[in-house]
Amino acid sequence: MAADGRAIPQVDGASWRFSSRQFRRTLAWHIANRPFGTIAGKIQYKHASIAMFEGYSGSSPSGFRREVEQERALGQLDDVVEHHEQAVRHNLAPAGPAAIRLKTEFARIRDELGGLPGSIVDPQRLRAMLAHLGRTLHVGLLADCFFDPETALCLDHGKDDLDHTAPALSQCRPDRCPNACITRRHLPPWQASIAEAERLLADRRLSPLQRTALEQDIERMRRLIAPLLEGPDA
Repeated sequence: MAADGRAIPQVDGASWRFSSRQFRRTLAWHIANRPFGTIAGKIQYKHASIAMFEGYSGSSPSGFRREVEQERALGQLDDVVEHHEQAVRHNLAPAGPAAIRLKTEFARIRDELGGLPGSIVDPQRLRAMLAHLGRTLHVGLLADCFFDPETALCLDHGKDDLDHTAPALSQCRPDRCPNACITRRHLPPWQASIAEAERLLADRRLSPLQRTALEQDIERMRRLIAPLLEGPDA
């Protein structure tokens, strides 16, 4: 019997025998849809490369890859809605260079929806109004990127053959790039980086230049995450 109460059709006159192996690709589909999912999937499925897992999780001519992209778009929109909920409903504003742009967008949406205290907002209408942000969102470890290729600092704009369809997150400069947004979800790796820099700073063998560079990095990181440590906005 299926989960919805319907009988499972027979195959060649016999009952279908399920096994976990039959759901391997379905599971790969969902893993690939999450942030850093291709890396996790490669490890879980013991594939030799990320490209191999990407092929397994969605490259069949049946349209499987298109379905993965649709699911990824839905996941991006879910993440944008979470940004909105944290900033508007819980008064936990983001930080980083893109924070002002997000706050402006969220304020515009609030005013248009008539976001009075206690009012109920139509979830579907809210998602429709946030869809333009969801299409550009790329989730990262140190920051989320609302990607705009014209202003992205991670791209080498001097190269004409560069792929401008996605950010190079490994080269992200979240304290400078106008596309970068930092939330409380990103705090742990930033705090770990500060702790590691402070540990290195305690080494008496450091040269004056090394010590100055570390102190500047610590100050830069502290200044970047400071708004997230101050609690809800007044």
